[in-house]
Amino acid sequence: MAVPKPFQSLRALRNLNVAAVGLALATVTAGIFGLIVADSGQFGLSTFVTGLPTLLIGSLWAAVLRWRKTVGRSSFRWGWLSSVPLAMTNAGLAAAILLGWSQGEIGGAAVGFALGCTFGAIAWLPAMMATLVAFGLPIAWSQALARKGLAGEERGEWIVGLACVALSLFGLVLALSGGHVSAGADHVLPHWEGILEPWGRRLLLAMAGLGTATGLASTLLARRREAARRRFVAEAEEGQVPGYRVDASPEGKVLVRVTSHGEGYRVSDFREEVFALDEEGQATRALALAPPRR
Repeated sequence: MAVPKPFQSLRALRNLNVAAVGLALATVTAGIFGLIVADSGQFGLSTFVTGLPTLLIGSLWAAVLRWRKTVGRSSFRWGWLSSVPLAMTNAGLAAAILLGWSQGEIGGAAVGFALGCTFGAIAWLPAMMATLVAFGLPIAWSQALARKGLAGEERGEWIVGLACVALSLFGLVLALSGGHVSAGADHVLPHWEGILEPWGRRLLLAMAGLGTATGLASTLLARRREAARRRFVAEAEEGQVPGYRVDASPEGKVLVRVTSHGEGYRVSDFREEVFALDEEGQATRALALAPPRR
């Protein structure tokens, strides 16, 4: 028998938050840098220079943070250690796009990447610290909750989702404000930049909207799964779920899967302890399936 659906690991929930973090981070980064250059009439272009690299690297960062391998015997995860090289790479890509675009040659992009990774620390180091505060703290909190079991993991996911919604909405405000400043600037841009400028603003608005939508979707999905699992346990405890029941054990309550074999007077029940439960009936951890016993 398969694990009940409310107890199954839902990869879609994690993927939603990975996307939400990348989109929210890209929106805020592009919006802030866009405001810095808005007076030159290049607010939308900052989306291509800073927003797209941040979307790529930010999503990768959010995925790597889920890697549970730790440094040596410490509790510090390798994923957090990756924040520094990923921040350097992000700055390098942004500088490479900027110089490669302005000079129109690969050499300029290579020089830009080197400068972004090194001297660009003036910008990427404070940006990394701000990112760790705005996104890292909710993610770290969610990981601490996840160690308490399935219920904690989902509570952590919806906390991250809500953080992404808030930051995406902040990015949306930046996008709307920056678009107004850029539109009012009296500048004549080169041909391609003049074409890409409005599309950059539209792309920024789209990222803000998608970041809000994915963060909200992960929050609602996590809450829905948590409620479904609580309902399943309550019904199993009342004997309303065929094949499952809730038993007491020295460590607390456990969700038990019951399988009947034989017929008539030869029927026998075999039980498997599936999940440990807390006092509220929330699943704390999956149990190694014990050998079938009567």
